[in-house]
Amino acid sequence: MGEELVMDKKRVLVCSAWPYASGVPHLGNLVSSLLSGDVFTRYWRMRGKDVLYVSGSDAHGTRIEYEARQLGISPGELAARNHEKIVEVINGFGIEFDNYTTTESPVHKKFVQEIYLQMERNGYIVTQEERRAYCRNCKIFLADRFITGTCPHCGYPHALGNQCDSCGAILEPEELVNPVCSFCGKSDIEFRPTKHWYLDLEKLSPKLLEYVRSRNFQGNVKLFTERMIADGLRPRAMTRDISWGIPAPFAGAEGKVIYVWGEAALGYVSAVIEHFNGDEQWKEFWFGDDVHQVYAIGKDNIPFHTLIFPGQLIASGQGYHLPDQIAATEYLNWIGGQSFSKSRGIGLYCDDALEVLDPEYWRFYLLYNRPEGRDVNFSFEELDKSINGILISNIANLINRVLSFIQTRYSRVVPDE
Repeated sequence: MGEELVMDKKRVLVCSAWPYASGVPHLGNLVSSLLSGDVFTRYWRMRGKDVLYVSGSDAHGTRIEYEARQLGISPGELAARNHEKIVEVINGFGIEFDNYTTTESPVHKKFVQEIYLQMERNGYIVTQEERRAYCRNCKIFLADRFITGTCPHCGYPHALGNQCDSCGAILEPEELVNPVCSFCGKSDIEFRPTKHWYLDLEKLSPKLLEYVRSRNFQGNVKLFTERMIADGLRPRAMTRDISWGIPAPFAGAEGKVIYVWGEAALGYVSAVIEHFNGDEQWKEFWFGDDVHQVYAIGKDNIPFHTLIFPGQLIASGQGYHLPDQIAATEYLNWIGGQSFSKSRGIGLYCDDALEVLDPEYWRFYLLYNRPEGRDVNFSFEELDKSINGILISNIANLINRVLSFIQTRYSRVVPDE
């Protein structure tokens, strides 16, 4: 959406993808969501808009449940501990939220259960019996993202159980060739029959296509989403057989929780409700046309923000304002194109980065090298060039010259003309 159209709006809601509370974000997470959203917020406030910036820690899911078990603590304790670490990083980098919350918030849990019942009443939640991945070694059902294998569409050997990062295809775990448990690294996986509740994306397809065509999404977002709709959307499971999460509110769904991505994006709404303490003012950012919504995310999260999340809002039948702008970055990778991995000691994570350089230097480097059109690899040479060659030698030098000129020629007073 062009800036002139945004200027016609009174309010701007900025949302950034929720960091997963299994650990501290890395530099790629920071620039794609948290830092980008902070810059959008500052910009639109400078332009006089009524801006609200929200996000939070994604506190649920299999990984947190599994890692808590390994540490001998409860999932809630682990999620709360990591939430505090993420908040320290946010504050350390000078990122200013109006509300940075967590999916453990009572407001969020209540909202998620209510909106799923609305979807069910409107006929957009269906049940199916399916076979879900179960690791016999770990003795747990595996969430989609914690199964890896070969993509059946493009042959990429490291595809996840819900999505291939190479070709972008949305997958089901059973489609993977040679699936492996991400926790124990073993292929001792079986697919057990279980009943689950699905969001009927196939039924929502016409409305989603109409929605996508009504938005001026950036190229990679629009093309990717329209291609997925053209290929045919299928119902998407919104419940999981794990104990850590928001209990599924459907009759007969005892012992199941809402899929972590099926509830985290709904936090964009609940975070606004929470910010206003339930006051009706929250609706000014979620209903009507006098608001522009911006979402700062990485490219791997595109389908969740252009299909699943809008699909949920449409299915609720409440008339929610749908996302206007999806600001999706490409990947910031580590040196040589390696993916960040704390367990393998690859990359620089945000808490460690703050020990190396002042946060303002990191903010400039990351934004100057923001991966907008292609993946970008981190390098210390580029870091030095950005800070010493661009920020200090060019920008700071220009500012110093201008200030010196004003001091000597205009007695330290900025002239009117």
